Amino acid sequence: MARKDIFQKPFDDGTLDKLKIFEDYFKEWLPVFIAKQEPIWTEIQIFDLFGGEGKDCNGIYGSPLRILSVLNQNRALLLTSKVKVRVIINEYEKEKYDLLISNIASLSDTSLYTVEVYNDDFSVIFNTHYTSMEKTANFLFLDQNGIKQITEGIFSQLIKLRQTDFLFFISSSFIKRFVELEEFNKYLKITKQDLEGKSYYHIHRIVLSYYRSMIPKSKKYFLAPFSIKKPSGIYGLIFGTNHTLGIEKFLHVCWKHDKLTGEANFDIDNEKIDLAKPGLFAEYNTPNKRQVFEAALKEKIIQKELKTDEDVYLHSLNEGFVLKDANNVLKNLSDEGKLDIDFKLTSSNVHKIKIKSPLKIK
Repeated sequence: MARKDIFQKPFDDGTLDKLKIFEDYFKEWLPVFIAKQEPIWTEIQIFDLFGGEGKDCNGIYGSPLRILSVLNQNRALLLTSKVKVRVIINEYEKEKYDLLISNIASLSDTSLYTVEVYNDDFSVIFNTHYTSMEKTANFLFLDQNGIKQITEGIFSQLIKLRQTDFLFFISSSFIKRFVELEEFNKYLKITKQDLEGKSYYHIHRIVLSYYRSMIPKSKKYFLAPFSIKKPSGIYGLIFGTNHTLGIEKFLHVCWKHDKLTGEANFDIDNEKIDLAKPGLFAEYNTPNKRQVFEAALKEKIIQKELKTDEDVYLHSLNEGFVLKDANNVLKNLSDEGKLDIDFKLTSSNVHKIKIKSPLKIK
């Protein structure tokens, strides 16, 4: 499981996809906290704990410099905001850390935010700063190269935090290669049986299910995946948040990058659908994932498993679909004469629903 040095050559397309999704979400996340005249949180912390050198050999920004660049782009907001912004970056390898320090110095604007850069083990930095995370709003980007850092213990700590979104990268292909090794099971308790009969392309979905199984049933928490195909195998991002606004924004980013399933930079279900050149029959242009979602949602509404508008929206978010997708199902049921819609449909900000509207099945 030796670590590869991705900075001695240009970022590959998969790495660029990963960085772009991270950056797009961070652009959505930041203004939520700094744009309010009277902020709920007076301090936010942004963590990048596997920072690398900061950019590749062609000068393309990695995650630490993308964080600083987005902050700099929000200069006007930051100058008037009452929110203190703290950036914590870590890189374990000394040679990379030295380059990272130089690259950060060339871009950071300490009149807008503070930057702390460390050269230490991930677990040391995470545990040192965990107490402060309990008191602030946080965004963590955990770009591990492998599988061993985001353990059950770390994951459990992350989901306990009050206002924290995280995005971590995991080498899903390692799971298929090393699942039978005793060393592997120190980090992830995924078994060979869990993988039986599953497509190699779907391995990241299995990883997501594993992490979902660790969320207490009484806890409302949202996870979403994005699978990334690279020359060396299947990798993936897992996003986590305890707030509906966070999952809404992340799913919008995912569907922007993958208009078929909202979860991969490749044809994850091998359906060979070309949205730019649709066929004559609509059913052949609709990904199976969407068909399954819509049919299941209709059934849950008709059988009264989902009883309010909020129930429908939360279910859709948990299934990886945005609110407008839920609205399409509600409208179809109404057109079919199976549902009375006497409430206002919403396409964003489900957290602003103050009064839940009951679904009236005919």
